[in-house]
Amino acid sequence: MTAVADDATVVWLAPGPPQADAARALAEWGRARGVRLTPAGAEDEAPTASLHVDLSVGERVDKELDRAREAIAALDADTAERALARAEALLREHPELPHAPWVRAEVQRTWASRWLRVDPKDPAKAQAAWQDADALDGGRVAGIGELVGPKRAPTRVALRVGGAPARAVVRVDGNEVARSANLSLAPGDHQVIVANGNAPIFASWISVPAVSEAPGAPPTTIDVRLGDDRGCGRSAFARASLDHERVHAAGVRCEHWVAAAPGPRPDAIYVARCERETCGPLLEWRVESSARGTESQVSSSGGTTHWPAWATWTLVGVGAAAATALTLVATGAFDSHPVEPRFVTGGVKIESR
Repeated sequence: MTAVADDATVVWLAPGPPQADAARALAEWGRARGVRLTPAGAEDEAPTASLHVDLSVGERVDKELDRAREAIAALDADTAERALARAEALLREHPELPHAPWVRAEVQRTWASRWLRVDPKDPAKAQAAWQDADALDGGRVAGIGELVGPKRAPTRVALRVGGAPARAVVRVDGNEVARSANLSLAPGDHQVIVANGNAPIFASWISVPAVSEAPGAPPTTIDVRLGDDRGCGRSAFARASLDHERVHAAGVRCEHWVAAAPGPRPDAIYVARCERETCGPLLEWRVESSARGTESQVSSSGGTTHWPAWATWTLVGVGAAAATALTLVATGAFDSHPVEPRFVTGGVKIESR
């Protein structure tokens, strides 16, 4: 079966870019649904500038891993989980690091150790974390006391990379592949980097689903586009606005996109899923102190979720950064009904219709 890929273009409907707390809430909203949100960019604009690679991020991850391993040895589950969550978040946010797949694999193996050795123990979660690690780096010789579990059956993937400069090189988990490549990848997250020479100009994580393939079935298709030729550029949303409790999107032809705006407090946002000119209900999303995001529908009856009557926003540019649009396998990620989010450890959550 060929997976239907949905774009996760996000449009910030407010006079200015999101503040730090709102940006974190928006990123959490995307992670809770297993999609990577990218801002609307200039039409047909393929990135050519090199991405900044901050190797100090890797050093920070190493420190968190050391902290987690020490906590596991001391049977301190809370400290171990917090350190691993910080390490994983850093790597998810920095796919441009050349060694990110291997370091993420070590984070997942440490999660496996936590679930095997420290109460409350969970062998099923330990095996899933080990399999996530194996998908990222292909496996390595197990250390003393490390779990060795069954590998996931690979998924046949048709990877298509569009909009890259003529001499750009595409790498998946560090291995060079063609722009249109038929691959066999273990279900889970994988790194995709597009580089001009040795300088990366695009980097992201893609999620490969586990698929039960019938004989003769086509491969799962994953499209990665640099630039924007889908009607999802900044100018396509020039007439988009928020008025009371509705998103107005006359003339928008972007197939799938997300409208977002500031919420009633700094760490909250309003979000609506949209298809072309039609948008679903506005939902308030906020990140609670327990690290679980919560979502509720905007109501006209008053209370903290009410969209103020005076708040009519018009679209302002989402920043000067060159934008890219990534098509991810996220079946059902833009269903119109509200979904109760769950915090998950490792991997990417995919919501199905």
